[in-house]
Amino acid sequence: MIELGADTDMVRAHAQAMRTGAKTLRERISTLGSTVRSVTWTGPDAEEFRTTAESQFTEAGALLESIDRRSDELLEHADEQDLVSSVDGAGGEGDGTAGPGGDEAGTVKDPGDAEGTDPADEDIPEDDEALDPEDSGQGSIGDCYLLSSLQSLAQRDPDFLREHVKEVEPGVYEVTMYDEHGDRVVYQVESVQEGGVRGADGDQSVYSLYERAYTMHLDARGEDINGGYPEDAMETLTGRSADAYDSLSIDELAEQIDRGHLVNADTGGMDDPSHDSIVGNHAYTVSSVDTEAGTVTVTNPWTAGDPNAPKNVTMSHEEYRETFGRTTVGRTVEKGVFEGIGIGDGIGWF
Repeated sequence: MIELGADTDMVRAHAQAMRTGAKTLRERISTLGSTVRSVTWTGPDAEEFRTTAESQFTEAGALLESIDRRSDELLEHADEQDLVSSVDGAGGEGDGTAGPGGDEAGTVKDPGDAEGTDPADEDIPEDDEALDPEDSGQGSIGDCYLLSSLQSLAQRDPDFLREHVKEVEPGVYEVTMYDEHGDRVVYQVESVQEGGVRGADGDQSVYSLYERAYTMHLDARGEDINGGYPEDAMETLTGRSADAYDSLSIDELAEQIDRGHLVNADTGGMDDPSHDSIVGNHAYTVSSVDTEAGTVTVTNPWTAGDPNAPKNVTMSHEEYRETFGRTTVGRTVEKGVFEGIGIGDGIGWF
């Protein structure tokens, strides 16, 4: 009996349909939940109704998470099938290439000698100290939207960063990111950008590898890394949705931090923001929120030491709202059914 592999294009299409359907259901359940909670109705019947509704929303959320897991499993099976087919020649005639410049399913290769790059160092450290935003500094590339997102990811979930970077041979790294459909893409990196992000000591870092991988990601789309949007960077880094909000209350900011979400603030479109220590047309990581003191602390992706642009700035929430035009929230897990959706204003920043 001849064994035939699955039609991986159909498997991926089915997985994407599941993911799209789950996203639509989440949005509708979120809208329904907001409606239920906003109705002016008091008394025992009202409380019983809301309790029952919240329980059903929770059950729906668990079901949608199960659908997400099944979708991820299908995509993994499709990748495995393509890899087997490319190696053994079974079940297909293609070469298994799934990304531009790749010779393996889902892999994009770094030519290693591209203009404006330097060879990657061997054994780039990945410990907590190396990932600490305090030890990192943006270079001459206008990618604060990416670096502030990486800083936030390092603060909230450093293991996520480590798990998505692997040295496969001396000076050659695999950096896993995600395409616009949330599908994994492996970027084989063996160089870093000249004048790019470096550690405080000037050495290359995990941030440097991600910066190079993100440049390759944009190059494949004919786009430039100078100037961009935190939500795009967050979604590429994590494979999960990100939302931009015009404004968040201090309790909402604190809740996002407590959930372990990535949180950025930007002054995109502002040449001269109201706060003296904050730079215009720039993106920051929201590092901490103190609801009792009513303060928000943001972290600049620039190198520490500039008296006119401190690495960390603590301000009142009122100053925060006056200074920053938008707040962007990303996540490493699928968005919960009760999370609202912010609407961005289309401003880019450096």
